[in-house]
Amino acid sequence: MKHVILPLAAIALAGPAFAQDEKPLSETCPNLTAEEIEAIENYNGQYAENAWYARAYCVSVEEAQRRMEIQNRGAIGPRTEPGPRPDTAPDADPGSLQVLLHEKEPDTFAGLWIQRQPVYGVAVAFTRDAAATLAKYTSDPIYIPVERPGPTLIELRTTQDRMVELLRQMGINWYGAGSDITKGTVEIELGQSADPIREAAARGEFALPDYVVFKEPAPFPLPAPPIPPGDTRVKGFPQFANRTDGGISTLVGVPDVPARLAMREGCLWLYPEGEEPKIAVWEQHEALDLTDPDRVAVMNRFSGAKIYADSDVVLMGLQPGEVAPPKDVVGADDCPGPYRVVRGILPRDVWDRHQREEGIARRQAELGSKSAAQADYEADMARLADLQAWRTGLVANRGDVVAAIWIDEGQGTAHVFHTDAVTKEALVPPKLHSFVTAQVVPQGAKALEEARADIAAQLEAARVEAQVAVEPLGGTVEVRPADIAALSQAAVKNKLRFPTLVRIAVENQGPIYRQDIPIRSDPEAIWYPLEAHPDFSAIRALVEETPLPYFEPPPPGHTVSRQEMRKPSKAGSLQQTHFLIAYGLTLDHIVALRAAGFDPIEALDAMNGRQTIEKRAMTASDIVVAEPAGIDIADEGPDGFSSSVRWRVIEVLKGGAKPGDDLRQRLASGMRTDEAGVTRYGQGMDDPTLLPGLPTSLEPGSHWVLHLSDALYRHSAYVQGGEGAARTEGKWYVNVPWMTPSLVGEDGMVRSVSSSPEPVALQELRERIAPIQRALGLEQSGEKQ
Repeated sequence: MKHVILPLAAIALAGPAFAQDEKPLSETCPNLTAEEIEAIENYNGQYAENAWYARAYCVSVEEAQRRMEIQNRGAIGPRTEPGPRPDTAPDADPGSLQVLLHEKEPDTFAGLWIQRQPVYGVAVAFTRDAAATLAKYTSDPIYIPVERPGPTLIELRTTQDRMVELLRQMGINWYGAGSDITKGTVEIELGQSADPIREAAARGEFALPDYVVFKEPAPFPLPAPPIPPGDTRVKGFPQFANRTDGGISTLVGVPDVPARLAMREGCLWLYPEGEEPKIAVWEQHEALDLTDPDRVAVMNRFSGAKIYADSDVVLMGLQPGEVAPPKDVVGADDCPGPYRVVRGILPRDVWDRHQREEGIARRQAELGSKSAAQADYEADMARLADLQAWRTGLVANRGDVVAAIWIDEGQGTAHVFHTDAVTKEALVPPKLHSFVTAQVVPQGAKALEEARADIAAQLEAARVEAQVAVEPLGGTVEVRPADIAALSQAAVKNKLRFPTLVRIAVENQGPIYRQDIPIRSDPEAIWYPLEAHPDFSAIRALVEETPLPYFEPPPPGHTVSRQEMRKPSKAGSLQQTHFLIAYGLTLDHIVALRAAGFDPIEALDAMNGRQTIEKRAMTASDIVVAEPAGIDIADEGPDGFSSSVRWRVIEVLKGGAKPGDDLRQRLASGMRTDEAGVTRYGQGMDDPTLLPGLPTSLEPGSHWVLHLSDALYRHSAYVQGGEGAARTEGKWYVNVPWMTPSLVGEDGMVRSVSSSPEPVALQELRERIAPIQRALGLEQSGEKQ
């Protein structure tokens, strides 16, 4: 991570944390007056961050607001007017000053950061002559000159990038790299010893500056137990090749998974609830322990705690989707998989005890009495048994309509996913009604399990490595291949037949974002071409008068956000106008759509979670039903995209195209050559699959609904590649990001290649987009599907 100006939230809250039940402010902040404490405790102003900041740093609300305004210069809505700031005001915000000094004083500028002690301000560091150099650019007292000998900011960043590339080339295991501009160091967190790096540098293979600091993992406190001679109970013990205990090991919200750890043919297998059994892959701090001749154990080398084979356990700490292990697994020759990663693991009885202690403690904080907390906990646990019995019977007997049931064991509540063929009331016993919530989903567990078992068996027979998981919320079975090209080849050879409910999940390949183009020297430069649009000022005037929903975070001590309609600020209206122009909207478009009862200004603002068919339609210049007419899978260009598709228009839902027209589209998916010269296929998760044979492949004759924008392509190409990067021979398009290409099925349903939005009938899509097309003075045209 490079050390740059932090965004508002990070600056405001980067410091002492606080909880609602900590000591009173009069004790933690004795410097504050009673009036100042009252203003913090009962803050009812517009920005709750002011009260958070005041509490965290023991300052008045007024002082907090002053500091936030300083920190907000350039962090959110950096400009209020089009065009670059005049050279007469380079210190208008810390970001602008940083860019200027980076350009004008590269030999001495060492970075800038927020300083809180001994006085509040923005520290501006130089390797020498700090006061004299800073005085050439600003006299604002908020900026504090700092002498920080050592590498310049450019040298820090260059060294960091060079070291990361060296580590990659050497195959060194690392999980964090960053620059500390306050110390003038590059800090790299390793998952192994740094000796190979130092030895290579000593041989003269590369320069290793003394300001590069390696943070090596400390030795494990406990040695691995020795394996008794001749003990062959365990054939293999698969582990990560390198340590990972220094990185993130858990994520709030990822549920714990009960499982059974069992010995099977000399390997330790996991049988997690709701998953297929797999061989466990352990982290380096877990060691095989065969000191007990009667029981096989795994010992934690930090704590000495043991997990025993043939016992109930609970798996914890996985990131979303982190089930498959890394490719560099050791000790796996005699236990060849399939594998499941083990991060955190506890014996089930220990986990139960922890849950009980935490549950009672949490309730005691709410109820104020330990006896009341224990009684409440026992009541929840008694209900838990009823919920578990209900779930077991319902999943077994009503898999036609029930997809899954999740139980919160700490609260004694449940959530059932069911189809619209049945109601919650029909599924849940009356005594459990108030403890069960429900959600309608497309498929029941029976159909999902049939599809999962079907594709899993086919993949095994075809020898294609992939993770297979049921996604009850979307009503699909997700297949995540280790190699999508291998999956495609098997399908083309008729070794795979994908059930209707199967979806392919991939690692996302996005457009290449070049770091070396000239506009990178000015973070606002990406917007300047849009500000030259002849309608820019008129559109901005409309934006300034349009109230939009604004969500305020909850104030301290509250959990509910506030929403109000508010006209945007000057900076907000500038930003919103940028996006409207980037999506190709003109003043005529906006006026015509508003006259017909549609508002593209509100529609663009609503893309963050409040989309509708009409709002998505307003942000696309063209919406068509089309079939693929040509694909160039290896068409890398300076615009950052990797492939090109030619579409033949079948039907026009919005825009000026006609049936039979060709539209040309650029996609992030495709063949791409990396820095090592290796060329391989990468798939964008929101693109159709360019390889054949898969459920979302661009097969000849397939029909797709496309929400396209030519203006957005030109802007994206400029952002990713700079001036002249966009294709110039005619119009080229990209998808609007909130409406991915959607395949038209034989049943007339339009299904997106991603999980969102939900399927919709093509006829409904026609009917709801038609008024927008008419408002623009056009008519839908073409063949009907």
